[in-house]
Amino acid sequence: MKSKSQFLKGCIRTSVLQLLSEKPMYGYQIATELAKRSEDIFSLGQGTLYPMLYSLEKKNLIKTSHTEFLDNGRKRLYYTITESGFEMLEENKLTWFEVVRAMQLVLGTNYG
Repeated sequence: MKSKSQFLKGCIRTSVLQLLSEKPMYGYQIATELAKRSEDIFSLGQGTLYPMLYSLEKKNLIKTSHTEFLDNGRKRLYYTITESGFEMLEENKLTWFEVVRAMQLVLGTNYG
């Protein structure tokens, strides 16, 4: 469903900021944790995840905290949230809580 896909994209950025507010993580770790916590509703491929991380980094919402070099010669870039990212996260959380509450009122349902 195309509209569901577009709607979920709006949620993912806030979710990534939330994960990085808890601890530094590398790309695959972010995708795995996001899928796990969302019961696979937020399942990201590399073609979605890395452009989003680069975009968040360009907007100074996240930054590379450190690099880990693996035995197989590959490297992992760990990302962490910035002060601007924390501010955006808090703004987004307030917005999402308002939207959820409004939808519950309009739809007459309460899932929480």
